[in-house]
Amino acid sequence: MHFDGDLRHALIQAAVTALDEVGADHLSLRDVARRIGVSHTAPAHHFTDKAGLLTAVAVEGFHLFAEHLGEALAATRDGQPLDQLPALARAYAEFAERHPGRFEVMFRPALIRPDDPDYQRAGDAAFAALREHIGLCQRQGWRPDVPTATLAAATWAFSHGIATLRMHGALARHHLDSSLDGVELLVTTMLGRSGQGPA
Repeated sequence: MHFDGDLRHALIQAAVTALDEVGADHLSLRDVARRIGVSHTAPAHHFTDKAGLLTAVAVEGFHLFAEHLGEALAATRDGQPLDQLPALARAYAEFAERHPGRFEVMFRPALIRPDDPDYQRAGDAAFAALREHIGLCQRQGWRPDVPTATLAAATWAFSHGIATLRMHGALARHHLDSSLDGVELLVTTMLGRSGQGPA
Protein backbone atom coordinates (compact mmCIF):
# COMPACT_ATOMS: atom_id res chain seq x y z
CA MET A 1 0.00 0.00 0.00
CA HIS A 2 1.28 3.47 -0.87
CA PHE A 3 -0.01 6.94 -0.15
CA ASP A 4 -1.83 8.56 -3.03
CA GLY A 5 -3.98 11.57 -2.19
CA ASP A 6 -5.81 11.77 1.15
CA LEU A 7 -3.14 11.10 3.79
CA ARG A 8 -5.56 10.88 6.70
CA HIS A 9 -7.70 8.29 4.93
CA ALA A 10 -4.62 6.36 3.80
CA LEU A 11 -3.34 6.20 7.37
CA ILE A 12 -6.67 4.88 8.65
CA GLN A 13 -6.78 2.19 5.96
CA ALA A 14 -3.18 1.21 6.67
CA ALA A 15 -4.03 0.99 10.36
CA VAL A 16 -6.99 -1.28 9.59
CA THR A 17 -4.73 -3.58 7.57
CA ALA A 18 -2.18 -3.63 10.38
CA LEU A 19 -4.88 -4.36 12.95
CA ASP A 20 -6.12 -7.31 10.92
CA GLU A 21 -2.58 -8.65 10.68
CA VAL A 22 -1.00 -7.98 14.08
CA GLY A 23 -3.76 -6.73 16.38
CA ALA A 24 -4.09 -3.49 18.30
CA ASP A 25 -1.51 -4.32 20.96
CA HIS A 26 1.26 -4.67 18.37
CA LEU A 27 0.28 -1.83 16.06
CA SER A 28 2.66 1.13 15.91
CA LEU A 29 2.46 4.48 14.16
CA ARG A 30 5.86 3.84 12.65
CA ASP A 31 4.64 0.63 11.00
CA VAL A 32 1.47 2.32 9.75
CA ALA A 33 3.55 5.09 8.16
CA ARG A 34 5.90 2.55 6.60
CA ARG A 35 2.99 0.71 5.00
CA ILE A 36 2.05 3.75 2.90
CA GLY A 37 5.57 4.98 2.34
CA VAL A 38 5.54 8.19 4.36
CA SER A 39 7.74 9.55 7.14
CA HIS A 40 7.26 7.98 10.56
CA THR A 41 6.28 11.43 11.84
CA ALA A 42 3.43 11.84 9.32
CA PRO A 43 0.70 10.17 11.43
CA ALA A 44 1.27 12.63 14.28
CA HIS A 45 0.14 15.52 12.09
CA HIS A 46 -3.36 14.03 11.89
CA PHE A 47 -3.75 11.89 15.01
CA THR A 48 -1.12 12.99 17.57
CA ASP A 49 -0.67 9.44 18.87
CA LYS A 50 -1.73 5.82 18.50
CA ALA A 51 -4.91 6.35 20.52
CA GLY A 52 -5.93 9.14 18.16
CA LEU A 53 -5.44 6.96 15.10
CA LEU A 54 -7.34 4.04 16.65
CA THR A 55 -10.16 6.39 17.62
CA ALA A 56 -10.51 7.38 13.96
CA VAL A 57 -10.56 3.69 13.02
CA ALA A 58 -13.28 3.07 15.61
CA VAL A 59 -15.39 6.00 14.38
CA GLU A 60 -15.24 4.75 10.81
CA GLY A 61 -15.95 1.24 12.10
CA PHE A 62 -19.16 2.32 13.83
CA HIS A 63 -20.37 4.01 10.65
CA LEU A 64 -19.76 0.81 8.69
CA PHE A 65 -21.30 -1.24 11.49
CA ALA A 66 -24.52 0.79 11.53
CA GLU A 67 -24.73 0.54 7.74
CA HIS A 68 -24.23 -3.22 7.88
CA LEU A 69 -26.95 -3.71 10.49
CA GLY A 70 -29.27 -1.45 8.52
CA GLU A 71 -28.77 -3.59 5.43
CA ALA A 72 -29.63 -6.70 7.46
CA LEU A 73 -32.87 -5.11 8.61
CA ALA A 74 -33.72 -3.97 5.09
CA ALA A 75 -33.20 -7.49 3.77
CA THR A 76 -35.72 -8.86 6.30
CA ARG A 77 -38.17 -5.94 6.32
CA ASP A 78 -41.10 -8.20 5.43
CA GLY A 79 -40.79 -10.02 8.77
CA GLN A 80 -42.00 -9.04 12.23
CA PRO A 81 -39.53 -6.91 14.23
CA LEU A 82 -38.87 -9.69 16.76
CA ASP A 83 -38.25 -12.17 13.97
CA GLN A 84 -35.56 -9.83 12.64
CA LEU A 85 -33.42 -10.07 15.79
CA PRO A 86 -31.68 -13.32 14.74
CA ALA A 87 -30.75 -11.66 11.44
CA LEU A 88 -29.36 -8.67 13.35
CA ALA A 89 -27.24 -10.98 15.53
CA ARG A 90 -26.01 -12.73 12.40
CA ALA A 91 -25.06 -9.37 10.88
CA TYR A 92 -23.27 -8.45 14.10
CA ALA A 93 -21.17 -11.63 13.97
CA GLU A 94 -20.63 -11.22 10.24
CA PHE A 95 -19.25 -7.71 10.76
CA ALA A 96 -16.82 -9.00 13.40
CA GLU A 97 -15.70 -11.71 10.96
CA ARG A 98 -15.21 -9.31 8.04
CA HIS A 99 -13.63 -6.49 10.03
CA PRO A 100 -11.73 -8.03 12.96
CA GLY A 101 -9.35 -5.10 13.37
CA ARG A 102 -12.07 -2.49 13.45
CA PHE A 103 -14.21 -4.65 15.72
CA GLU A 104 -11.35 -5.01 18.19
CA VAL A 105 -10.87 -1.29 18.73
CA MET A 106 -14.50 -0.18 18.56
CA PHE A 107 -15.29 -1.78 21.90
CA ARG A 108 -12.01 -1.33 23.78
CA PRO A 109 -12.06 2.12 25.41
CA ALA A 110 -8.56 1.62 26.86
CA LEU A 111 -7.12 1.71 23.33
CA ILE A 112 -8.81 4.87 22.14
CA ARG A 113 -10.13 8.23 23.30
CA PRO A 114 -13.63 7.31 24.51
CA ASP A 115 -14.47 10.95 25.23
CA ASP A 116 -13.86 11.93 21.60
CA PRO A 117 -17.11 13.57 20.35
CA ASP A 118 -17.02 11.82 16.97
CA TYR A 119 -16.54 8.45 18.65
CA GLN A 120 -19.39 9.07 21.07
CA ARG A 121 -21.73 10.21 18.30
CA ALA A 122 -20.93 7.22 16.10
CA GLY A 123 -21.32 4.68 18.91
CA ASP A 124 -24.48 6.30 20.23
CA ALA A 125 -26.03 6.33 16.74
CA ALA A 126 -25.43 2.60 16.33
CA PHE A 127 -26.98 1.87 19.72
CA ALA A 128 -29.90 4.22 19.05
CA ALA A 129 -30.77 2.25 15.92
CA LEU A 130 -30.87 -0.95 17.96
CA ARG A 131 -32.91 0.70 20.70
CA GLU A 132 -35.39 1.95 18.10
CA HIS A 133 -35.81 -1.57 16.74
CA ILE A 134 -36.27 -3.00 20.23
CA GLY A 135 -38.97 -0.38 20.75
CA LEU A 136 -40.76 -1.73 17.68
CA CYS A 137 -40.59 -5.24 19.13
CA GLN A 138 -42.07 -4.01 22.41
CA ARG A 139 -44.91 -2.21 20.69
CA GLN A 140 -45.82 -5.53 19.11
CA GLY A 141 -45.99 -7.27 22.48
CA TRP A 142 -42.42 -8.39 23.36
CA ARG A 143 -41.40 -7.57 26.94
CA PRO A 144 -43.33 -4.28 27.07
CA ASP A 145 -42.76 -4.04 30.84
CA VAL A 146 -38.96 -3.72 30.49
CA PRO A 147 -37.34 -0.30 29.90
CA THR A 148 -36.40 -0.11 26.22
CA ALA A 149 -32.83 0.98 26.92
CA THR A 150 -32.33 -1.97 29.30
CA LEU A 151 -33.73 -4.46 26.82
CA ALA A 152 -31.63 -2.97 24.02
CA ALA A 153 -28.49 -3.22 26.18
CA ALA A 154 -29.28 -6.87 26.97
CA THR A 155 -29.80 -7.62 23.28
CA TRP A 156 -26.56 -5.85 22.40
CA ALA A 157 -24.61 -7.71 25.11
CA PHE A 158 -25.99 -11.07 23.95
CA SER A 159 -25.14 -10.41 20.30
CA HIS A 160 -21.71 -9.03 21.16
CA GLY A 161 -20.95 -12.03 23.33
CA ILE A 162 -21.82 -14.46 20.57
CA ALA A 163 -19.77 -12.52 18.01
CA THR A 164 -16.75 -12.30 20.30
CA LEU A 165 -16.82 -15.96 21.35
CA ARG A 166 -17.17 -16.95 17.71
CA MET A 167 -14.35 -14.66 16.57
CA HIS A 168 -11.97 -16.17 19.13
CA GLY A 169 -12.96 -19.75 18.31
CA ALA A 170 -14.49 -20.42 21.73
CA LEU A 171 -18.11 -20.75 20.62
CA ALA A 172 -17.53 -24.05 18.83
CA ARG A 173 -16.55 -25.74 22.10
CA HIS A 174 -20.13 -25.63 23.35
CA HIS A 175 -22.13 -24.99 20.19
CA LEU A 176 -21.06 -27.23 17.33
CA ASP A 177 -22.55 -25.03 14.64
CA SER A 178 -20.53 -21.82 14.94
CA SER A 179 -21.42 -20.72 11.41
CA LEU A 180 -23.50 -17.63 10.81
CA ASP A 181 -26.53 -19.90 10.53
CA GLY A 182 -25.61 -21.23 13.94
CA VAL A 183 -25.59 -17.70 15.31
CA GLU A 184 -29.13 -17.18 14.09
CA LEU A 185 -30.15 -20.50 15.66
CA LEU A 186 -28.78 -19.44 19.05
CA VAL A 187 -30.79 -16.23 19.04
CA THR A 188 -33.93 -17.92 17.72
CA THR A 189 -33.62 -20.50 20.50
CA MET A 190 -33.12 -17.85 23.18
CA LEU A 191 -36.16 -15.96 21.94
CA GLY A 192 -38.24 -19.12 21.87
CA ARG A 193 -39.24 -18.43 18.29
CA SER A 194 -40.62 -20.91 15.80
CA GLY A 195 -42.19 -18.62 13.24
CA GLN A 196 -45.15 -17.48 15.34
CA GLY A 197 -46.09 -13.93 16.27
CA PRO A 198 -44.65 -12.10 19.26
CA ALA A 199 -44.63 -14.20 22.43
